[in-house]
Amino acid sequence: MNATSCRPQREVYTIGHSNHSVTAFCDLLAGHDLQIVVDVRSSPFSKHVPQFNKKEIAPALTGQNRQYLFMGDLVGGKPADPKWYDERAKVRYDLLAQSTSFQQGIERILKGVDQGYRIVLMCAEENPLQCHRHLLIARTLEQEKKTAVLHLRGDGALLRARDFLASAEQLKLF
Repeated sequence: MNATSCRPQREVYTIGHSNHSVTAFCDLLAGHDLQIVVDVRSSPFSKHVPQFNKKEIAPALTGQNRQYLFMGDLVGGKPADPKWYDERAKVRYDLLAQSTSFQQGIERILKGVDQGYRIVLMCAEENPLQCHRHLLIARTLEQEKKTAVLHLRGDGALLRARDFLASAEQLKLF
């Protein structure tokens, strides 16, 4: 076995729109030639940054030769059904990751990657380590689907999700 056979062949990016302007956001996408923005917010709206409401961001991305796809109903981090929450009202990502709808969403994303599209998953939180893009989606893609996840930060830096997933696993030893 050579070193390259151990590495994932597929890549998925993530990004948090934070309070960026649409122009700055599109510049970040352009820097990595990202073609399809998959909105993974459970609700594709924001009163704080309305430029990222679905009805505003979708045409803005189309104008930049990018596609917008809402999938928060499948892979969103705040499901409507209370069965996905614990007694402290925290989402049980371990259970949600096993749901049929979540798995269908993951497979749809991977189908796009396998067809050659450069896909970025968008949520609101700039810091991926505090967002379900890392805690739920990246964990599933990296550990179960052998897909590399790269978190694109607001300053343009890329973080490999596997580096942080490995750190979290090591901390469980103590």
